[in-house]
Amino acid sequence: MHNPLPMNPDSSNSSLRSQTWRRFLQAHDGGLIEELYNPALSVATQYDRCCAYFSSSVLSVAARGFGAIVERFLAHPPVGSTAPLRLLVNEEMSRDDVQALTEAGDLSVLEDALLNRLHSPVEAIEKNRLGLLGWLVKQGWLEVRVGVLKSGGGILHSKFGVIRDAEGDAIMFRGSANESASGLNHNVEHVEVTTSWEDPEGYRHFSRIFERMWNNEHTAIETFALPEAVRLRLISFAPEEMPDGTPVSKVREGSKPSGREKPTDPIERRRVAMLWQYLIEAPYLPGGETACDATALVEMWPHQRRVVEETSSAWPDGRLLCDEVGMGKTIEAILVLRRLLAGRGVRRILILLPAGLLRQWQAELREKGGLIVPRLQGTSTIYWPDGREQTVDGVADALRQPLLIASREMARLPSNLGILLSAEPWDLVLLDESHAARRSDQKEGAFNQANLILGLLRQLQLRQQARSIMLLSATPMQTQAWEPWDLLGVLGEGGPWLAEFKAVRNYYDAIESLGTGMWQPNVALAAADLLLADGRAEAFPNGQSLPR
Repeated sequence: MHNPLPMNPDSSNSSLRSQTWRRFLQAHDGGLIEELYNPALSVATQYDRCCAYFSSSVLSVAARGFGAIVERFLAHPPVGSTAPLRLLVNEEMSRDDVQALTEAGDLSVLEDALLNRLHSPVEAIEKNRLGLLGWLVKQGWLEVRVGVLKSGGGILHSKFGVIRDAEGDAIMFRGSANESASGLNHNVEHVEVTTSWEDPEGYRHFSRIFERMWNNEHTAIETFALPEAVRLRLISFAPEEMPDGTPVSKVREGSKPSGREKPTDPIERRRVAMLWQYLIEAPYLPGGETACDATALVEMWPHQRRVVEETSSAWPDGRLLCDEVGMGKTIEAILVLRRLLAGRGVRRILILLPAGLLRQWQAELREKGGLIVPRLQGTSTIYWPDGREQTVDGVADALRQPLLIASREMARLPSNLGILLSAEPWDLVLLDESHAARRSDQKEGAFNQANLILGLLRQLQLRQQARSIMLLSATPMQTQAWEPWDLLGVLGEGGPWLAEFKAVRNYYDAIESLGTGMWQPNVALAAADLLLADGRAEAFPNGQSLPR
């Protein structure tokens, strides 16, 4: 169940229990607005609504209630990762509402007006309800998910709501009303209201069923975040509305379309459901990992396809990606992550980046890979791609996130090293600009003189804190040949070559001076490498063997 959120202590009738709630209400006589929405939302800290059809017009007719909840959140911003306003809707929405919820433009004027109290939230709702809708999403206070039936020709038509206050009490309402101006103020609608203290069974029932649908655990309903539903073309745009929220053609769910096609054809709905199910299961089928590439939001170049195929297939063996600048290492890494997360059992990934690249990587993970990954700024704040902030209790708490972007500058600090090494192990640790992991003393024999980043990588490997490591660098060798050798050693590559760099140098010196007699011990070293030994048949096709 939800933790109560802080509310304004100065509010009169500041709890749900302190008010009297009439059990049966109607819309056309104003009862829903004056006896439910306005008084309940005025003290609410959490509003969960499964409403079938939603229209932003509801904000205007219940402006006093919604304005009060916005004012409370401004004074006492909600904490936690759960949005305090959550709407479950079906596939029919107005085009303007969808754009406001998914494509919020410049809201700085509205934000300044609200924060500086130049206008009350009620005035903002009345003058710019679409802008306020986008602003609530931007703040992380409003989230919308679209419910689609997994099979059959029906729609999500369930209509109920749960409103909670800071005391942990709640009221539940269910009935025929949609979340729209028409549903609350014009239509003949009937709604029943009960309370958690008088009907605890009903409270548990409606809370549980909402959470099941919201978390995609319902047997009949598949839910999608609104931007994803738009991308998958699951949304059917509703007819335009009059200023009071009444649809021009009065077409609503359950009514005759009047020549307009049904929002979703049953056969088409089943086709989409089957395709979605295939995409979920494809990575586990032979060759099915390519579905992860085909559904990415970027088209790969041929060389990137080869890198993604080889790197993902090799996991948990690590890899060092060394494409030159502009050749798309970041995209390669993102597409590898998609494959590993979808079908290879990878659950925990830590992405370590230069501090200046955190936002860029977070945006590219979402825009090119459809991956929602939070980033840690400082040691106590996590930012999600939609701008939502989440306060955490230090680095250790942040590292509990299964996917996390963090700065290498933070990770390399001695004060944080122990925290990283005591966290739950990662399936993959990715380090960009990995050439920064070097020796502090640039001498051939100074293997143990690692800088903080190289030392961190070695500790992750030696303590088995990272099941696999992926390194990205356009220039893995800055000045000395042992620099890429050190990075490959972190990946576990090298076998007998890793004893000391002198073995590598002597080998190439011997290649340069064939015929001088220096090559024999170095050829023996090569013969001891199992990878080279496996290739002897190709190297000596006529049945010859390595010299002894």
